[in-house]
Amino acid sequence: MANTLLARRPKGQPTGGQFAAKSNPEADIELEPSWPGLARRAWTHADGSSVEHWLDTNGQLQDPPDCTPAAKRFRSDGTVEHEAHYQACRLQDPPDGSPAVRWFRQDGTIEREEHHQANRRQDPPDGSPAVRWFRQDGTIEREEHHQAGQLQDLPDGSPAVRQFRPDGSIASEEHHQAGQLQDLPDGSPAVRQFRPDGSIASEWHYQAGQLQDLPDGSPAVRRLRPDGTVEREEHWQDDQKVFPPVA
Repeated sequence: MANTLLARRPKGQPTGGQFAAKSNPEADIELEPSWPGLARRAWTHADGSSVEHWLDTNGQLQDPPDCTPAAKRFRSDGTVEHEAHYQACRLQDPPDGSPAVRWFRQDGTIEREEHHQANRRQDPPDGSPAVRWFRQDGTIEREEHHQAGQLQDLPDGSPAVRQFRPDGSIASEEHHQAGQLQDLPDGSPAVRQFRPDGSIASEWHYQAGQLQDLPDGSPAVRRLRPDGTVEREEHWQDDQKVFPPVA
């Protein structure tokens, strides 16, 4: 899912999607003598939360040379809620490969992180997922693979999306092509949900993002018992549930 490119604004006005703030004449603007061409702008909202931006001479969000995030949002208690790295007003991973965007809980633990290239979610070169959600104990809750801003299976056919239980077992997995749920070429379902013991609880067939029966008429959705027998099945055409005629 690509981020919309941020529009240029007049000099001195911040840009940055969710970081963009309403006009605030009381915002504090400071020039940074160590970093010519950059200025720091910070302001506090009525609820006590605050925002800090680093802006270039065109008023665009820009990381300073030391890779400080160009945008930060703070809670009223001063803890960091959100930080984002920008190059020329586009979300961009820093040179060290750390994620462009991070969300934090009040205790400082990471809730979510995203890797971006040129303002789009993008897997890093090592193939690790572009997006990860974390539980408070640091275990991974969900991971997503993206190419050029779209959910995309890995070259080896591994699913674009996986959801994990606290013990690390897989709760569900999703296959995507160009941002849409899509069955595998061999007809395997785009979505599978698993029980804690690893058995399949349900499977869902998709074509171009829509629930769709298989070409041989097999149902798009099957819910299975722990022993593998079918508990329930549903027929779908073009994302609409249908009821086949009774023989």
